[in-house]
Amino acid sequence: MLARILAALVWIIANVVYSSMVRDGQRGFRRLAAFYLGWPGTFVSYLAIRPKRRVADPEVDARYRTQLEFEEDRDLLYEIRRDRARRVSQGQAGEEGAMDEEA
Repeated sequence: MLARILAALVWIIANVVYSSMVRDGQRGFRRLAAFYLGWPGTFVSYLAIRPKRRVADPEVDARYRTQLEFEEDRDLLYEIRRDRARRVSQGQAGEEGAMDEEA
C-alpha cells in the first residue's frame, strides 16, 4: 500500500516538474528523467504544452539585431546595384541622369 502511494506521488511530481520544464524551455537529463518517471502523463504534457522561447542574453540579442540590420542593408544595396546594372544594360542610364537634373 505504501509503495503504491509513493509511486503515485513520484508520478504526480514528475508530471508537474516535466510540464514546468517544458513551459520554461529547459532541456537536459533532468527533463528526460522526469518524462520517463511520469509516463504516460508526461506524453500528454509534451503534446499539450507549448514551450516558451528561451530568453537570450541582452548582449547576444543586441549583436543578433545588429547583424540582422547589417544583412538587411546589404541586401538593399545589392538590389539597388542590380537594378542600376539592369537599367544600364537596357540603355536607361541617360534617363536617370535627366531625372536627377530636373529635381
